[in-house]
Amino acid sequence: MFTDPLTVSYDGNSLSLPRVSLRGRESLYRTADGEFEVSISNSSSRRSGQDFGQLMLTHTVPDPTPTDVFNTLRVVRNSVGITYGFDALTRAQITVDAPLLRTAVLALGSAAFMSRVVAGEI
Repeated sequence: MFTDPLTVSYDGNSLSLPRVSLRGRESLYRTADGEFEVSISNSSSRRSGQDFGQLMLTHTVPDPTPTDVFNTLRVVRNSVGITYGFDALTRAQITVDAPLLRTAVLALGSAAFMSRVVAGEI
């Protein structure tokens, strides 16, 4: 089990996120004001024979259209996460491969690359 609370650094600030929910295979951590949230979950795919571990950090931001009379309660959220997929039975090479894959993905996510992803390029 992960520490409670989790500590996350965002824009040079240290944030404390206590666990607010533990359901099945998901833990949810959130700042007291609800602005930041971390979800840690695990799932399995019988079809592919893989297990997945996912970490997602979400930032809730002010609604840029507060005068939208059709949806005054709209929640605006930006999230970034990482998913680890591995063989459910053997977890072969995961301790070697996962750090290398994570490093490669983080290096790939430059500002220019992320701008293209956010713009919808595939």
